[in-house]
Amino acid sequence: MSTEDHHFRREDRSIHWQRIAEHMAAHPEDFPIPLANIERWLALGRVHPGPLIEWRSKIFAAQSSPEEMTRLISYLAAPNHDAEPLKSCSPFVGLPILTPSA
Repeated sequence: MSTEDHHFRREDRSIHWQRIAEHMAAHPEDFPIPLANIERWLALGRVHPGPLIEWRSKIFAAQSSPEEMTRLISYLAAPNHDAEPLKSCSPFVGLPILTPSA
């Protein structure tokens, strides 16, 4: 087995989501990044838009109240394997999160 495989260098998914949660909790002003991704992807005519619409709803709710923000941050950070289908369609690409040191 070669260690050149990119999967060996990939961050653990639960750690990845915890980092996204921490970033969004500290920088809610970055919500336009995932929202812009969602709108762009929907405009491209995504065959299954449901996950994007669900993300948009979660983000709008988080922006509406501190309780909903806490709910979203908890959801993002949780190792909730039942959420994998939604999390696999993450709109959080492009966030200015530093790469963890190796």
